Amino acid sequence: MIEVIPLGGMGEIGRNMTAVGFNGEYIIVDMGIRLDAILGLDEIDMSAMGRQELINFNGIPDDSVLNGKNVKAIALTHGHLDHIGAVGKLAGAYESPIYGSPFTIELVKHLIREERSSSTKNELKKVKPGSSFMVGDIEVEFVPITHSILQSVLVVVRGDDKTIVFASDFKIDEKPLLGYKTDSSRLKKLRDEGIFAAFVGAVRVNEPGPTPSESRAREMLRDVMRKADSDSNSILVTTFSSHIARIKSIVDISFEIGRTPVVLGRSLHEYCSTASQVGLVDFPPELHIHGRPNAVRNVLREVEKFRGEYVLILTGHQGEPTSLLTRISDRDLPFKVREGDEIIFSASVIPNPMNESNRRILEAKLLAQGAHIYRDVHVSGHAGRKDTKEFIKMLCPEHLIPCHGTEDGLKIVADIGREIGYSKDQIHMLHNGEKLRLGI
Repeated sequence: MIEVIPLGGMGEIGRNMTAVGFNGEYIIVDMGIRLDAILGLDEIDMSAMGRQELINFNGIPDDSVLNGKNVKAIALTHGHLDHIGAVGKLAGAYESPIYGSPFTIELVKHLIREERSSSTKNELKKVKPGSSFMVGDIEVEFVPITHSILQSVLVVVRGDDKTIVFASDFKIDEKPLLGYKTDSSRLKKLRDEGIFAAFVGAVRVNEPGPTPSESRAREMLRDVMRKADSDSNSILVTTFSSHIARIKSIVDISFEIGRTPVVLGRSLHEYCSTASQVGLVDFPPELHIHGRPNAVRNVLREVEKFRGEYVLILTGHQGEPTSLLTRISDRDLPFKVREGDEIIFSASVIPNPMNESNRRILEAKLLAQGAHIYRDVHVSGHAGRKDTKEFIKMLCPEHLIPCHGTEDGLKIVADIGREIGYSKDQIHMLHNGEKLRLGI
C-alpha cells in the first residue's frame, strides 16, 4: 500500500512538504516556508521563533501527522526557501539523512547555521542530479529539471514496484543559459516503465504558456539596459537572489554597456557566493558582491559620487520592507534616487496580497522621487498551461495529483488532466494534512 500525505503547498504558494509511504516506511519531500506568512512577521527574527509558533503562524508545515512514523529520509527538490526554509525547524525531529543536490545542500547548511538553537543534526548528503540512491528498500532518483534556481530536480521515489514523481516546480527550456535542460529523455523512459502517480505544480498554470526560455529574459534585459543607459543617471536592477542565470546576464550586460556591476544584499551575497563555491557560475573577477551592512553603505557612498559608472544589483523585487531597494526609497541609505534614474524589476510579483501591496508602495515612492520604472523584465521559472499539459502527457502517470498552487491553480491542473482523458478516479485534489492511500 502507498500512502501520500501533503503537509503544505495545497491551495497555497509555498510551504511545500509531502510524505510518501511504502508499507509503513516514509520519504519526506521538501520542507519549505510560506514566504508571505513569514514576511507578515515584519521585524520578528524567524530564527528566534520556535517550531510550534511558526506552525501557528502558518509559516511552516504542521507535520504532527508524522509523529511516530518511520521516516527514512528527507529529499529536497531545490534550494528555494519555499522548499527548504523549514529544514532548520522541522528536520531535527527525524533521525533521517537529508539528501539534495550539492548547491541545495550548501544552502541548507547556511540555513542551519542561522538557527540560534538548532537541533538539526541530520546527516547532509549531496546527490548529483541524474543519479539515484537507496534508502532501505526504497529507491530515490534525482532527475534534472529546469527551474529558476540551479540544480533543481524532480524527486522520483520507487517502492513496492510503484513509481511516484514529485514535480512541484519546473519549466521546459531548451536554452536555460546556465545549468541543464529538463531531462526529457529520462522522463520518457520513466513513462515507458510506468509512473504510478505524479505530483504536478500549479504556480503559473493560469498563464497560457509556453513559458519563454531564460535566453529571452537576457534579450529583454539587454534591450532595456541599453535604453536606460545615459551619462549621468543611475541604473538599479532587482531580481530573485537565487536566480543565478539572471544575475549573470545582468552582470554581463552591465560590462557590455560600459558600467561596473555591483551586487548588494545579504541574500544575493549568499546565493552568488554559494553558486561560485560549488562551481556553477564563473563571475568576472572584478565583480564585487557585498552582503554586510557596513560594506553595503561604503559601496553606496562611492556609487553616489559616480552615478553613471555603475549598475546596482539589489534585493527588493517584491517590495520587502527590509530590502535594500525599499530602504533606498525610504532615504535610509547613503545612495538617493534622483530624477531620471532607471529602476528595472527583473522579476514578477509573487501572487499574494502582501507582496502586491508592498510592490505598489515601493513603486509609488520611487516614482515620487523621479525614477523611471521598467516592470516585468522577466520570464518565469514555472510552466504555463500549455507546458504543463505537455509535461503531463510526457509522464503519463496513472494518478495525477495537482500541487503547489492556489485552489484555482490546482483546479486548472485537474482540468488539464480531464482534457487529456483522466477520469475523476485518477485525479486527486488533496488538502494539507489529508492522507491518500493508493494501490489498496
